[in-house]
Amino acid sequence: MNITEDKININEEWQAANPARSALYRWFADVFARELTSTTLDEWQQNQAYDSIHEVFVSLGLEQYSNRVKVAIDNLQQFPKEHRAIELAADFAQIFLLSGDDSAPPYASYYLSSDKHLYGKPAAHMMRFLDSQQLSLHPEFREPNDHLSVYFIVMSLWINKSIEQQLDMVNTAQEQIDFLDSALLNWLPQFTKYCQKINVKTDIYPALAALVEQFVIEDRAALESIVS
Repeated sequence: MNITEDKININEEWQAANPARSALYRWFADVFARELTSTTLDEWQQNQAYDSIHEVFVSLGLEQYSNRVKVAIDNLQQFPKEHRAIELAADFAQIFLLSGDDSAPPYASYYLSSDKHLYGKPAAHMMRFLDSQQLSLHPEFREPNDHLSVYFIVMSLWINKSIEQQLDMVNTAQEQIDFLDSALLNWLPQFTKYCQKINVKTDIYPALAALVEQFVIEDRAALESIVS
């Protein structure tokens, strides 16, 4: 196999992987943007919705982290059915909505600013980035621009754009590496660490935080293989 054939194969793999990459980033954005609905929760508990996603994570080498999510879903059975959504909503509030050391705010400014104030430089940077990419957030999403879900939405939209416009593979991969390094991976590990320390009733959100960190790390590694 010559170099040209190698490049063709890599490009084909890139094109094939991008829809799944976009879908997973979108999925994580939805998970961390709002509390799970009762319908979604029922589907997760019955493993109707998560099994197919789990298979994708297994294929990415993330079985250990995805299994933890599956166990957390199964463990919801310990609560009466009518109480499960309430317990999970309480966990969401405890981890993401409260202030202080007993929470893990999903905002870059909290981890990258010395005073931990929201609406810091990361939020301003994201606003400029969204403008430069001609992207806009849904008007009903009223969180600061440096909310964790915004970074995932940006990646999902960016990947879709690269598919539709057939953007140069190597340049796009390098740009996405730079974005992940400078905008997300410089605080995501700390966010994940905080999530593991909080006293919550279920392990779903701590497990999801650990899973998404590893997913982003693996995605970056895949991008690195394209540009190297």
